[in-house]
Amino acid sequence: MEFRRLDDLRTTDGKPVPAYLYLPEKPLGGVALCHGYGGCKEHMVGLGARLAEEGLTALCFDLRGHGENQALFDDRMLDDLEAAIQFLRRYGKVAAIGHSLGGRLVLMSTADLVVAISPAVPKTPSEEGKQILLAFGSTMVKTADPAQILELLQDLGEVPKKEGTKLLVYAKGDIPSLIEGTLDLKKGLPQAELLEITTHQHQPVPLSKSVLRYLHHWFNHAELKYNVEVLEEVPRWLKTRLG
Repeated sequence: MEFRRLDDLRTTDGKPVPAYLYLPEKPLGGVALCHGYGGCKEHMVGLGARLAEEGLTALCFDLRGHGENQALFDDRMLDDLEAAIQFLRRYGKVAAIGHSLGGRLVLMSTADLVVAISPAVPKTPSEEGKQILLAFGSTMVKTADPAQILELLQDLGEVPKKEGTKLLVYAKGDIPSLIEGTLDLKKGLPQAELLEITTHQHQPVPLSKSVLRYLHHWFNHAELKYNVEVLEEVPRWLKTRLG
């Protein structure tokens, strides 16, 4: 299996899309992996590796405004996904897997098969969801206004009721509005299958008020392994000392 960075992936209007490619010896097809809001392609490489072990060419990419993608976050995100899908056509049929915002985008894509993991399909996030998005979702996003994500979720419009093979995935302990939105989506997509994840779920516990003041520390800690600066500086440090 070959793993390499793609330097020539472009949208139809010529914007570069940073990506990694897992290429098996005899590809059975292709899979585009689309991260969620505030994420990056590195969030999807583990799943990409597992897919490649099964003989599928996996392409993990950065949506505009995320990771190494230097384009500002805007409503042309679907163009980035479509660039990945069109690249993968050379390997046969193409599936698209997306998480959260990525799950919403893959449902709107031209992929032959779709796996939407906890897709951001509610028209309006809950008040709690809005606060989390604004407080913790925008630190890794190149945007002029952190509230832009709320506008874009509205501007994306309804998920098209297109025929095709789809798998809708949600967790038993997922965000209630996302579970509700996913189940409602299934009603309009009779061919879609549902998969409820029940293992490795956090359970509700009583929390002190001081936890709220601690949350930003926790997110900074948990996200450090995907921090763009870490992804640049740690390999550089190791290369100078091991090279």
